[in-house]
Amino acid sequence: MRKNNLGERMKEYERASDVKLTRRLPMIIRLDGKAFHSWTKKSGCVRPFDHRLMDMMAALTQYLCENIGGAELGYTQSDEISILVRDDQNIDTDAWFDKRLQKVVSVAASLATYWFNANNMFEKKEPAFFDARAFVLPESEVRNYFIWRQEDATTNSLSMLAQSLCRHNELQNKKWAELQEMCWQKGRNWNDLEVVEKRGACIYRHEVEVSGRDGPVKRMKFFIDRNIPIFTSPDADAWWSALVTPDILRKTSAAKQLAALRSVAGRWEDDRSAAEIIAEIEGARR
Repeated sequence: MRKNNLGERMKEYERASDVKLTRRLPMIIRLDGKAFHSWTKKSGCVRPFDHRLMDMMAALTQYLCENIGGAELGYTQSDEISILVRDDQNIDTDAWFDKRLQKVVSVAASLATYWFNANNMFEKKEPAFFDARAFVLPESEVRNYFIWRQEDATTNSLSMLAQSLCRHNELQNKKWAELQEMCWQKGRNWNDLEVVEKRGACIYRHEVEVSGRDGPVKRMKFFIDRNIPIFTSPDADAWWSALVTPDILRKTSAAKQLAALRSVAGRWEDDRSAAEIIAEIEGARR
């Protein structure tokens, strides 16, 4: 009897810390590389933008979206990943790990750490680690969250370019316009950078046709978009409504949503899977 009482008491301690996030609200999981400033130096990353690392982070984000239940949208910039996870897409949608906070963050960080190290394409295999946090927010704040992260990406982008061209003491207390001018004087125009270098990349699903036993069938597949819009721009309105609005609230058909997305994006940037992207990186390194 004492043994059973002891077990129950220990479980009560566990349950006291087993926090669950609110159901039916959008959940954000944000992952960060631990001490990646040192990791990039040890791994020999190229300044200011190493496309090997950028491709690995994009492919990692795709992997996370494919393995986190309810993932709708991934966004990555620098060593950071944000995943939008929903459990309100329809009446019967389940929540990933029932939105148990400890489970969500520990498994998400484990997935990221495992995949990144298993697919590290750098010659020096420096171990990498990720931490994770998760929280819910109102529907009206979902777009604002990603605006915040994209604005941070833009700031970091200019800062990294300037740091690669100028001495540290030259950059102290410089404003945005001043940093752009300093880069210009060094022969680099920040505005001419690739979109992915300035704003990051998104991962989301679109409909593709694949071969089935009885002929072609349609499937939803996550893909990487390296040509994303500025999230505050009017042009991004259709892009957002098609991506992050729950099915239960949508007023248009899936076909109309897809057409709206295509009218903004103009093209699908990348239909490759994470494995295909890694294979290309490995081939280029050889």
